[in-house]
Amino acid sequence: MLQLHVWGPAFGLPSIDPHCLAAIAYLSQAVPQAEWTLLASSNPTLSPTRELPALRDGSIWVGGFQNIVAYLSDKSGGQWNLDQACSSQNRADISAYTSILETRAQALIDLSLYVSSENYHALTRPAYSHILQWPNTWLLPPKRRAAAKARTDYLNFSALDLDSADPDEAANKPRFAAGTEIPRVLQTTTRQTVTSLVKRPQHAARFRLETLADSCLEPLVQLLQGKYYLLSEDRMTSLDCLALGYLSLAIVPEVPQPWLSQIIKSRYPRLCHYVEDPARDCFGANLQTGRGNSDSPSSRTKLPWKDPDNESPLILSRIQSSLKNLPYIGSLYEPHPLQQSTQKTHEELSRFPILPTTSLAFATSLVTLGGYVIFTGEIPSFLSFAGLFAGRQRRQRLNDMGEAGAMLGAINYRQPSI
Repeated sequence: MLQLHVWGPAFGLPSIDPHCLAAIAYLSQAVPQAEWTLLASSNPTLSPTRELPALRDGSIWVGGFQNIVAYLSDKSGGQWNLDQACSSQNRADISAYTSILETRAQALIDLSLYVSSENYHALTRPAYSHILQWPNTWLLPPKRRAAAKARTDYLNFSALDLDSADPDEAANKPRFAAGTEIPRVLQTTTRQTVTSLVKRPQHAARFRLETLADSCLEPLVQLLQGKYYLLSEDRMTSLDCLALGYLSLAIVPEVPQPWLSQIIKSRYPRLCHYVEDPARDCFGANLQTGRGNSDSPSSRTKLPWKDPDNESPLILSRIQSSLKNLPYIGSLYEPHPLQQSTQKTHEELSRFPILPTTSLAFATSLVTLGGYVIFTGEIPSFLSFAGLFAGRQRRQRLNDMGEAGAMLGAINYRQPSI
């Protein structure tokens, strides 16, 4: 039985992550429902690949949407491959438009749900509180937001931030010494936040956001034209699944600053109609109202949901995840080798073994000991005793080194004990 681990449901959708939504849509269309289950684990450390979505097939783990698609195709001999009947031109289109979605659509979702302070604090942050367990409710959301800011930094949308006008940050800014302040007439204006920019009458920020959205959505509309799906009239492909994941998160969430959904609904209504039926078929979500049937466990009747097992590996993974996200201690964890490259094939991913419990316990003990020394500045008693014993041994050896050793030993002996 295949197990698909994803970030949990939010906004009436079965997941808060676009790649997880794409994986759910793909399996719901390609794999018989009796062959797989869906687990909202919301914990990437459960998988050795350290990412979600993650597909588990016995002892084999496959992480990432594209790797999952390739693995399902190999496992089934092509029967579970939605792109099996695609022509060479269609396969080239899948590769090209996947790149557009991975960069531009991801940037739009990052700006809308994470970079925007008002949207993040009003909707995204509370959504994570519902799908995560303590202490990850406090550790993972800021980390996910920081990653979204890093991904969109190249777009030079720093003025759209987000917390740059927070009181705490303003208080920490360096102040000029007395008599050296810049005259008011020469001072530059402070950077505006996304809320103030979007609310400006001239809509300067809205123009920039529309330009970014056009670069992503216009190619999709041109590819869609009059077809029911992006590449076909009668069947979905992996590209449709990925587009469905991104467009659903762009349209459905009812955020305080709905600039992204407004752009799509007003300028690209064809895309809204395009995702309505697949979203209902794959997710059970109504994109017209933004209310689906995925948030309530009692209404999870369409997808093969299963509650994550309460096993010891789950507890250990939570401990490991918590330690890794702590300041100072988390830096002791080396980056996972599978995180260093997103181009690894599913065969390489599946060969990485699960960390044995004994090794994890040993590593946890070392990290805990290091954290104790770092935060308290004290050495545990058993280490202090070892150091005292070593010191005595050194003094004994000095006394055996003749007159010079005796002099040094005498100097050491007269030092006051601590």
